Amino acid sequence: MKKFLKDSLKVSIASLVTSIILYVVIIGFFLLSVFTANAFGTVIKIIVPILTLVTILGFIYSFFIKGKQKIPFLTLHFVSLCALSFSIYLAVSFQGFAP
Repeated sequence: MKKFLKDSLKVSIASLVTSIILYVVIIGFFLLSVFTANAFGTVIKIIVPILTLVTILGFIYSFFIKGKQKIPFLTLHFVSLCALSFSIYLAVSFQGFAP
């Protein structure tokens, strides 16, 4: 078990960086969706599950960080999960709203 939790800070940082990169990719494809709407839908279907798993993994690993760095990482991962959950809620809510 010690090997599993040995580098929890590194895993949490990598997870946070990966989450930020995936958010930037989603926003970039959203801005380009005027030209390629089908590509945006495909990218969302691929990236959102990966983003969810990476964020949950980082959140879980944040509990095992020692020292003062624990609270900021827990907060950042929690905010990321909330933003992801809210965006999924909005997507589902407005799915039948506009054709």
